[in-house]
Amino acid sequence: MHKSLLPTRLKRILKCRDALQQEQIYFAPIRHHSPACSYAIRQLISQVKPTHVLIEAPSSFAGILDHLLNKQTRPPIAILCQTNIELNSTNTEQKNDNSQEDQSICSSFYPFCDYSPEWQAMQLAKDHNATIQFIDLPWNEQANLKNKTQQGESLLSETYLKHSQYIKYLMQKLHCRDHNEVWEHLFELRDFKDITNWQNFFQDTLIWCAMARLDYQVAELKAEGSAQREQYMLTAIGQLKNEQPDAKIVVVTGGFHTFALLEGLWKNKFVTPTKSAITRYNRQQANANKDNTWLIRYSFDRLDALNGYASGMLSPAYYQDSWTSMLAYEQEPISLQTTQNCRQQQALHFVSNLAKNLRERQSNSEIISFIQLQSAVEQAARLAKLREHYGPGRYDLLDGIQSSFIKGSIDDARGDFWQIVHRCLSGSLLGQIPTGMASPPLVNQVYSLLKKYRFKLGDTLIKLTHIDIYRKPEHRQRSRFLHLLDFLNVGLAKRLDGPDYIYGQRLTIMFEDWQYAWTPLVEARLIELSQQGTSLEQIAIQQLHQQIQQQVENGQARSSVFTVHCVMQAALMGLRNDFEQLLINLVSYLEVDSDLSSIVDCGHRLLYLWQGRNFLEINSTETLLALLAKVPQQAFFLLDIFKRSDEEIQQQNLKILLSLRDLLNNLPEQLNVKQLKQDFYQNLCRLKPLLVDAHLLRGAIDSISYLDSQINQQQLESKIKGAFGVGAQNQYAVEYFKGMMQCTPELIIQSSFLLNSLDELLAHWDQEKFIAFLPDLRFVFSQLTPKQNAFLAEKIAKKYSAEQSDLTFQQNKFSEAELQKALSLELTINQRIKQQQLQDWFKL
Repeated sequence: MHKSLLPTRLKRILKCRDALQQEQIYFAPIRHHSPACSYAIRQLISQVKPTHVLIEAPSSFAGILDHLLNKQTRPPIAILCQTNIELNSTNTEQKNDNSQEDQSICSSFYPFCDYSPEWQAMQLAKDHNATIQFIDLPWNEQANLKNKTQQGESLLSETYLKHSQYIKYLMQKLHCRDHNEVWEHLFELRDFKDITNWQNFFQDTLIWCAMARLDYQVAELKAEGSAQREQYMLTAIGQLKNEQPDAKIVVVTGGFHTFALLEGLWKNKFVTPTKSAITRYNRQQANANKDNTWLIRYSFDRLDALNGYASGMLSPAYYQDSWTSMLAYEQEPISLQTTQNCRQQQALHFVSNLAKNLRERQSNSEIISFIQLQSAVEQAARLAKLREHYGPGRYDLLDGIQSSFIKGSIDDARGDFWQIVHRCLSGSLLGQIPTGMASPPLVNQVYSLLKKYRFKLGDTLIKLTHIDIYRKPEHRQRSRFLHLLDFLNVGLAKRLDGPDYIYGQRLTIMFEDWQYAWTPLVEARLIELSQQGTSLEQIAIQQLHQQIQQQVENGQARSSVFTVHCVMQAALMGLRNDFEQLLINLVSYLEVDSDLSSIVDCGHRLLYLWQGRNFLEINSTETLLALLAKVPQQAFFLLDIFKRSDEEIQQQNLKILLSLRDLLNNLPEQLNVKQLKQDFYQNLCRLKPLLVDAHLLRGAIDSISYLDSQINQQQLESKIKGAFGVGAQNQYAVEYFKGMMQCTPELIIQSSFLLNSLDELLAHWDQEKFIAFLPDLRFVFSQLTPKQNAFLAEKIAKKYSAEQSDLTFQQNKFSEAELQKALSLELTINQRIKQQQLQDWFKL
């Protein structure tokens, strides 16, 4: 944009910038994680040779500056910053209480990669013996400005660029897809010689960001916190210049803030802060002591904006290669290397690496050929020339790959293809930090406990541990801790074998087998969890309560089974105090739960808890027994749902009926199981008149009543006769029979009366009716074991005096006439095949 077209306010800012340079204050308006900005920063600092380099970062980071400059520190890394913030309160007295309930831990990350302008500024400042100062508001002040609730956010947010109307207009005019493509088109893909001219480059980045800022009102910036941060930075710059008039200062800030800083210095007559500004600055600076900061390892995949990172550029691995190309260009004579050559080599390297990854992960039919690879690079180069780029950029490459690698419609491209492309662009490089550095308390806590429990953490290799959970108390503690880590998705360990108390499987197993490995990813996850609290137990309890509350908000019908699931997890993790409270809370959920399936499922899980009470070291046995006694009573109250006659619903209700019966049969003796079973059958008897159309359930109830000695043989036969007798509809009889067989398939073996009744029913069917009911009958007899089927077949054969050979489907004896007929048929078929010229087709 020509200067004559700029708004008056922006023209004045450019004059201010020039005037400040006369005062030896040089501004570098950057975009975070931009290789082009980093390259321009190198040229600026190398040429100016400043005495001070001021960087937009919380002043509380000063305590770890030595670690940032340590030779062992290798990006990608990040500064994790945590602080306590006061929660909103209308009562002033409550705010002064300083209780934990009035405060919350708020966390943020400030990442660096090798090509971050702030990182390069620090390295160049170190090389030139310049003083480094972080000049942004302490994190405690920033967090309290908006009473932030979002955890783990980035301190380098650039959402304002995405929403700028000016940049949206540029997108349309330049035919770009988003603001990232606009930035790459205008800045990243310049000739390296042009970027070397840092005066022009930073003037353009200032105009870009300033035009975006003009879309925002002062009230918006104040509500968002930018105005307060900029005032703090203004005071820091002015105070330094006031104390050291001869200081040569380079100020590295996001371009969005540079506009306000230049304008503020203009209004302040460049460098003189007011007394009130200095007083406010000193008060805010004192709050830096409330921030806790740690230097942590970071990775490219966490840095990528496509993975949810709120600021900076996309595809860190790709831009790391761009940065490497820039440094190579800087080292070589210009005549031997051009910008186009560097970017062409980078494109070829990326496409080759992508093709390698595709070959490793896709089938042979989809292997990328050399022609496709060459075509992708050529397409990218031609697109770059068409778009007037100095060599292919990220978007040129993606378009070339899409054009050359995808066959058919773009919409037909599989998601896994683009996932591989994204992984290659994003990368997975993990940074390094100096050895012996202090870590967040949560990381130290977990590491110390793992050492205490004798886990081997000396390397990242996967190891196995065999835990004797019943006989050794110290092993039970190891199990509790591993379950706790597993619940929080720390990624340290995975259970391979052992009793599963949540789903009631393999409860007789006396050992647990786990595989584990301490990796940087485990450490990263623990640091993420650090934003939620300072102990794993505290975080786990918070998450359990949040899950229960979320379930209640979504619909309370199944809250009891979900709550008991959380109860069991609390028991496995050894959260005894919270376990007891959750168990007490479960009573209220049971009382309002109107889902019979949920109630019965809840009962089974409570039974698993009872069975594992010694291993789980449960002391609340009386509460547990009271809950187990309450489950059947609540279930009996909901049995009326069985009256529904829909076939699918009947099948579901049959499963619930059998599950409830199984629960009653396994309840502890302390609960008077005999009386509960009598109540169960009395309720079923009460329900019988309502089951007029639920024939499947009628058969099921009659069969289990006989099995549990609630009716005798004669009563059972009477009920069977009523279901199969004269006047009974065939469909209803079959449904009744299905219900019996799904509950007690052995009845067909033991009861000749049932078999004969079924036989008489079938005898009156014609072939069409038999075929119509054949699928149901096949399903019914599939409940029998092969041995039971063989016994039943012999019983039927004996009744009808059938021979064994009559019951087999395989024919092994043929007459001469049958053989002649078969040969004649084969000859006729071959002739027809030849007539239709299908011989080759049959050979295939």
